[in-house]
Amino acid sequence: MQDEIRALEARRYDAMLRGDVAALAALLSERAVYAHSDATRDSKAEYLASLSDGSLRYLEVGHETETVLEAGPDSAAALGRMSARIIRNGAEKRIASLTLALWAREGGEWRLLAYQPTALPPGLKV
Repeated sequence: MQDEIRALEARRYDAMLRGDVAALAALLSERAVYAHSDATRDSKAEYLASLSDGSLRYLEVGHETETVLEAGPDSAAALGRMSARIIRNGAEKRIASLTLALWAREGGEWRLLAYQPTALPPGLKV
């Protein structure tokens, strides 16, 4: 499970950077809740729509999955760090966060159920 979740996290971040909405759609649960470092939250549909319409674009993304906590046979929490340069609603922004990604097996496939970043104070390295 450890390697599988780490690989899924890598695929997710790669799809975010490429703006690959179809790849992200396949990775996200229909019940997904995606929180952002500015304390807003999106459903799966809202998050994908923001990528599709260009109101959210990832220009640079760095990430590290530090720990994968197994939470039973069908769920796992990936804890890590993420840094990014994005454009959100027309404004460029830099992000540095600790991250928690909750993965659940649905219909035999792993899907991202929830994502929660904690913004790091300015100047603190990711």
